[in-house]
Amino acid sequence: MSADRLLGEGYEAHQIALGSDAEGPLVATLVHRVAAPAPMDHRPPILLMHGWSDYVLDRGLMEHLGGRGHDVWGLDLRKYGRSLLPGQTATEIDHLSRYDAEIDAALHRIGRDRPPVLLAHSTGGLTAALWAQRRPGTVRGLALNSPWLEMHLGPVARMLAEVPVRLLAQQLRERPILPSGSTHHARSTHRDFGGDYDYDLTLKPPTGHPFPAVTLSAILDGQRRLAAAGPLPLPVLVLHSDRSRIGARFDDRMRRADTVLDVRSLVAAAERLGPQVRIEAVPGARHDVFLSDADARDRALRALDDWLDDSFPAPPSMEEPGHRGT
Repeated sequence: MSADRLLGEGYEAHQIALGSDAEGPLVATLVHRVAAPAPMDHRPPILLMHGWSDYVLDRGLMEHLGGRGHDVWGLDLRKYGRSLLPGQTATEIDHLSRYDAEIDAALHRIGRDRPPVLLAHSTGGLTAALWAQRRPGTVRGLALNSPWLEMHLGPVARMLAEVPVRLLAQQLRERPILPSGSTHHARSTHRDFGGDYDYDLTLKPPTGHPFPAVTLSAILDGQRRLAAAGPLPLPVLVLHSDRSRIGARFDDRMRRADTVLDVRSLVAAAERLGPQVRIEAVPGARHDVFLSDADARDRALRALDDWLDDSFPAPPSMEEPGHRGT
């Protein structure tokens, strides 16, 4: 472990070696909040997972969870954030199950006898849900922050796109398949554009990294596999904005909406995840609900806290009420 240069004092980073691919060595990075005081034993550890063209960056969220007694970790996947090496194509992956290696290594480091809650954003939410489907018992629950569980306009649009995108991916490989994205989310969040938050714009670019063709194909395949899978046998929380505003031109209403995903498709896919799913619309939230204006961020934090308390309650006290010593 070494001190984490991005989150600063009180956080350590551990590099996970993952072999190599055609672009060279592969690594992932596990960050850990060095707790003081010690976490509460009855509260599960929490492992944060970022979205596409993103990295683990929300120190405020990690401090909040640590202050409530959770042992808090974060994972930058291969070719993202702290794990992106020179000469690599940012975000490139040909199958989401490749990430099993770093998730497995992270869970081993946290402790096999301490399965965590995965707190995962956007594409990370899809990856986390697929992991929980394939590896039952390895995590205690899923808290999904605007997860990219389905394409815009729903399953029909995904099914129409999947074959053409797969064929294009075979030709383009790591080359981009989509034009650069909008700056709408960055304009709403980052201090350089008048927002409230600070993060590294080289690791999380305002327009996103160029979107590799193979990565989009892997996401569509993951969404198909998740839709075909059975219900998740664990508690799930899904947080999302109460509205989407997706368009080419920025307007101020986008500051309090999801400018990335269609929340109706998101909710419909979330409802199919299983019988223990709690879905919460957060009024005024952005795509990353925890990078919203203060009122929406506070609502999202309260919803997360309430779900954690309800899903993982403290064991009953050894002393019965009325029998305490004086």
